[in-house]
Amino acid sequence: MLADPRARLGEARLYYLIALARDGLDEARIEAALRGGVDMVELLSDGEEGSGEPDDAQLLNAAGRLRPLCERHNALLMLNNRPDLVELAGADGVHIDTPDLEIAAARAAIGPDRLLGASTRTPQEVLDAQRLPLDYISVGPVHATPLRPQARPVGTSLVTFASRNSRLPFFAVGGIEPQNTGAVAAAGGQRVAVSRAITEAGDPARAAAVLRAEITSPADFLERYRARTEAQNAAARARLEPLAPGERPWPLRLATAAALLAAAVNVIAFLAGAKLQGSRLSTGELVPFVFVMLVLAGGMWRRQAAALLAFMALLALIVVLFSLFLIEASNVLGAVVPLLFIGGGGFLFWKLVRVLGRIQAPAAESTGGPAGPPGR
Repeated sequence: MLADPRARLGEARLYYLIALARDGLDEARIEAALRGGVDMVELLSDGEEGSGEPDDAQLLNAAGRLRPLCERHNALLMLNNRPDLVELAGADGVHIDTPDLEIAAARAAIGPDRLLGASTRTPQEVLDAQRLPLDYISVGPVHATPLRPQARPVGTSLVTFASRNSRLPFFAVGGIEPQNTGAVAAAGGQRVAVSRAITEAGDPARAAAVLRAEITSPADFLERYRARTEAQNAAARARLEPLAPGERPWPLRLATAAALLAAAVNVIAFLAGAKLQGSRLSTGELVPFVFVMLVLAGGMWRRQAAALLAFMALLALIVVLFSLFLIEASNVLGAVVPLLFIGGGGFLFWKLVRVLGRIQAPAAESTGGPAGPPGR
């Protein structure tokens, strides 16, 4: 056990998960990975589906062989789901990723000086973890992983959520490889946990070095900016609540009324003989416009995304046109009217963006069935 495991945790960026039942214990590979930049090593208590579990003697033997390697490289040694063996193994702590193990009981078993981590796979679990006696959490699986084939990937949106809401250090986990680590960093991740990216690498030291470099330095600004934007958009969509049956928010009702009003005003103006630039509107001009406005109004009232999107495009065009009118304004009234349309139209457009997102938001999934353990 290191003298100050929490200080070392604060510096840690790369966490290596070793599935003992699947891969055995390749000490040369592990030392190369440590040399390349691995900060933490964890012995998993299980492997891929069907690979079985190591018994207590195997875990303790593996931990005994790993401990001097980790100490030589100032790396943390962790066990998985076995708080009862931490003291015997001389490990720095334990990571809990199965729902039937109590965090409080694990903390009591390992004492206050060793590290305790836990897996999270939803925003609520990330928030709940902040109130538990934990030192860090893992977030994922970001991508599909054979270590937890039953766990559904959550993408980088959960990484972004954790970066904004977790006071605990967190490691993005699940299918992390050198080619996608930059996207994790762009999403707000500063730490990653990997298994196959090192275990199956031809040069484990180089693989570890590349992974560490990807998570700590912005090698490709444009790619990371794109990934960050996608992750933020996904996180924003995840917070949207779908419209309830029959729900029509006020921006949607206002947009529907505006479309009906536009149709009605043009019909009334036509019947009253109003002229535009010295000539009356023709039936060929009036009918298509009124038809389109009525179709948009009806579609928006039925909460159709296509109708709302078309109305928003028309609204944006109106704002642009009145911006041009503002440029040519020659008196106060000529400036005030365009400003009212620009301000009102822009505000309504902004409100309709969220309504459109709620219309397109997928319905909440059923949570009746039992969930598998978080992927690592």
